[in-house]
Amino acid sequence: MCGRARCTLRADDLPRACHRTGSPARTLNMDRYRPSYNVAPGWNLPVVRRDDDGEGFVLHCMKWGLIPSFTKKNEKPDFYKMFNARSESVTEKASFRRLLPKSRCLAAVEGFYEWKKDGSKKQPYYVHFKDGRPLVFAALYDTWQSSE
Repeated sequence: MCGRARCTLRADDLPRACHRTGSPARTLNMDRYRPSYNVAPGWNLPVVRRDDDGEGFVLHCMKWGLIPSFTKKNEKPDFYKMFNARSESVTEKASFRRLLPKSRCLAAVEGFYEWKKDGSKKQPYYVHFKDGRPLVFAALYDTWQSSE
């Protein structure tokens, strides 16, 4: 997936879009979610992840773009550096591989933008389902604390 998406879904609709039934065991940081037609890495996106006890699920708003936990606290986070874990290489890169066992989640968006280069210009194309149902994609997450 490329670096722009549309996510205007209501928070209440996200679990169903991610094929989860019932209510989340809890919600985290959902006050940070702002629906948008142009979401980029570094923006807050809601995800559905397994609760820490492994029983239920959590609706959790996280920043899009991976800042590995081993990043130094005084470094400025670069959300564009790692926002796309490709399935064909996710097990080869240590930053992603270590997260596979326990740090997986699902994200839902209405669509994403793919750019096609035409000479010196780039033309955006919006990729989505014709019937409007959300696209659900697998994601990985980590925890990082800045020095601020």
